[in-house]
Amino acid sequence: MGIEQGRISKWQAVFLVANSILASMILVAPSLLVQVAGEDAWITVLIAGVFGLLIGGLVVSLGLRFPQQNLVEYSIDLLGSWFGRAVCIIFALFFLYLNAYLVRTFSGLLVTETMPETPFVVFNILLIILVAYGVYQGLEVITRVNDIVFPLSILVLLGIFSMGIPEMDFEQLKPFLSHSFPNMLRASLILLAFYAEGAFLLMVIPTMSRPEEVKMVVGSVSVILFIVMLVDVVGLLALFGSNETARMAFPTFEFAKTVHLGGFLERIESLVVGIWVGSVGLKIMTFYYISVVTFAEVFNLQHYRPLVLPYAFILAVLSIIGWADTNQIRIYLSRYYPLFAITVMVGTTLLLHITGAGRKKGSKGGEEKDEGDISH
Repeated sequence: MGIEQGRISKWQAVFLVANSILASMILVAPSLLVQVAGEDAWITVLIAGVFGLLIGGLVVSLGLRFPQQNLVEYSIDLLGSWFGRAVCIIFALFFLYLNAYLVRTFSGLLVTETMPETPFVVFNILLIILVAYGVYQGLEVITRVNDIVFPLSILVLLGIFSMGIPEMDFEQLKPFLSHSFPNMLRASLILLAFYAEGAFLLMVIPTMSRPEEVKMVVGSVSVILFIVMLVDVVGLLALFGSNETARMAFPTFEFAKTVHLGGFLERIESLVVGIWVGSVGLKIMTFYYISVVTFAEVFNLQHYRPLVLPYAFILAVLSIIGWADTNQIRIYLSRYYPLFAITVMVGTTLLLHITGAGRKKGSKGGEEKDEGDISH
C-alpha cells in the first residue's frame, strides 16, 4: 500500500475527486467553452461527460487490477525499475506544474476581482503556506475538511443559480447546433482535460476502506460533474448570452455579482470567493499531496514529509514566473493544456493498462504451456 497508511471512505473519495476536478473547472472553463462553441457550449458538456466516463472506466479497470498497490508500486512491477520510475516522475511533475497554474489563477482572481492593489505574489505565498500545512497533516485530514467544504460549495452554487433564474432568458441558448461538430469536439477537449486530472485516483484507491467501491466513486463523480457543469453553462448563457460570457475571465463569479434576493440579500460574490478559496485550496492541497507522495515512493523514502517544504519553494517560484497575467493563463488553458493533460494522464493510464493486460495474458499462456509440458 505504500507510504500512506490512512483510510478513507467511498464518500470521502467521491467528494475528494469531485472537488479536485470541479474547483477550478467551474470558474475558468465556461468562458473557454463558449469562445469555441458559442450557444452550443452546453452540448460540449454532454460530449465531455461521455468521454470522461470512459476515462474513469479506464482508471477503475487499472486500479482494481492492483487494489492494494498504488501507481508507483505497480508501475515498477509492470515497466521495470527505471522506466516505471520515470513514468511516475512525469506523473508527479504534471501535478506540480498543474498546481503552479492553479496558484496563479487563484491569485489572479483575487487581484482582479477583490484586491487590485495587492501584488499577486502575496496571495501565492499565503496559499502555498496554507496548503503545505494541510499536506503535512496527511490525506485523512484533507478529506475531512473537504467533507465540509465540498457539499457547502455545491449548495451555495445551486442556490445562487436558483436565485438567478428569474433574470435568465433561455432564448439566448438558440440557435441550436449552429456550430460545427469539430468545434464542439474541440471545446469538449477543454473539459476533458479537467476530467483527466481525476487519474490521481490511482494513488488513492489503496487508501480506500473498500477499494472495490471505486466503481461507485467514479460513477458518482461523473454524475456530479455533469449536473453542475450543465447548470453552470446553461445558466451563464441564459443570463449573459454567448458573446458576454466568452469575454469574461471568471463568468461564474460575475454571475454571483448579479444575483440578489429582494432588497436584503445582495453582494453575495464575497461568499463565492470564500467558498472558492476553500475549494481551490483543497484541490491544490490534494494534488500537492499526490505529487510529494509519488516522489517519495519513487525514491524509496520512508515518508513524504521531508519533501513538503522543498516542494513549496519550487511551487512558489513556478507560480510566479510561469504566467505573466490572466490572459496568458486563458491562452494556455484553451490551446495547450488539453493536449498536455490528456496525453500525460490518459497516456500513463493507458500504457499501464495495456502493459498489465499483456503481462496477464502472457502469464496465462505460460501456465498453460507448463501444464502441457507436464502432461506430456
